[in-house]
Amino acid sequence: LDLVCAKSKAAQKVATKVTLLEANRAKNLAITLRKAGRSADEICRAIHTFDLATLPVDFVECLMRFLPTEAEAKALRQYERERKPLEELADEDRFMLQFSKVERLPQRMAIMAFLGNFAENIQMLTPQLNAIIAASASVKSSQKLKHMLEIILALGNYMNSSKRGAVYGFKLQSLDLLLDTKSTDRKMTLLHFIALTVREKYPELATFWQELHFVEKAAAVSLENVLLDVKELGRGMELLRRECGQHESAVLRGFLGGSEGQLERLQRDARTAEDAYNTVVRYFGESPKTTPPSVFFPVFVRFIHSYKVSMRWAGEWAAWRGPLCPQPGPPVPPSQRNKWQQQELIAELRRRQAKDHRPMYEGKDGTIEDIIT
Repeated sequence: LDLVCAKSKAAQKVATKVTLLEANRAKNLAITLRKAGRSADEICRAIHTFDLATLPVDFVECLMRFLPTEAEAKALRQYERERKPLEELADEDRFMLQFSKVERLPQRMAIMAFLGNFAENIQMLTPQLNAIIAASASVKSSQKLKHMLEIILALGNYMNSSKRGAVYGFKLQSLDLLLDTKSTDRKMTLLHFIALTVREKYPELATFWQELHFVEKAAAVSLENVLLDVKELGRGMELLRRECGQHESAVLRGFLGGSEGQLERLQRDARTAEDAYNTVVRYFGESPKTTPPSVFFPVFVRFIHSYKVSMRWAGEWAAWRGPLCPQPGPPVPPSQRNKWQQQELIAELRRRQAKDHRPMYEGKDGTIEDIIT
């Protein structure tokens, strides 16, 4: 009987605790505080001194969800002004009361989160910017890629010459259509024929894809989001500078000395990546506003993959059938070969036109008309 009475009194004592916080919010705050294993005094002191050794950044970010609202702060101040017993407040309410008294609490918490995440953000953003820079520069400067596209253009001009005059370019997305255009027996695609042509007549272009660097990594980058993240880091650093200027802190001063240079380099890389990408996209006749890296670079990734498959097929086909051109003319010097590439290809196609075994290519829904635009 005595044990039952004791439990009843303890329950009544717990029930008498006053809470000014919303029930679910108080419950979640209690869970967060238990994980930290720190007293309210320790937590508030660590926030004052930007002590991330005491408060890991993960805990800081969790605690930021419990910054006192205006209504909560007002209710807690009112309770204190009325000189009501603080010990009657629930533990979460007592913590929130002390928490709300930290000077410039939102700014301090934001700065701590910035300090704790800065190195990781630099390590995450730098490789993405480097991938965009390297991929953009290599795609624009690759002479072998340029010559490959010239071969495709020359072939398209020849195939379409009876319907319209010669054109001077085609959309990059049309590279995806090279596998859709097939011979009448459906065994050879246009890309197969291009691979055979390159293998026999332009072997120096066979590994053009080796000049294209980091295109797969660049294809996975959201440049817009990366640039926004860099700007956010800049805003965080500016907040830190203002805090350091108004209230001297050895922790913040030491961080500035070692990190401002890293942010400046990242910002330079961001400008370089944006400029390099805009340049290469415009070079290929597209708009940076409507063609992000996740659309632009995958075109090359898919083309390279399909081309490699077609080159393996071309090797097997050539071994079985023989050279594409059994009696090629005398070798052409590389400099002249680059200059005459389109003319040579068209001449070869015309020679093949006179032979009965010339493959006739069929376009699906006007494929050739789509390729040549």
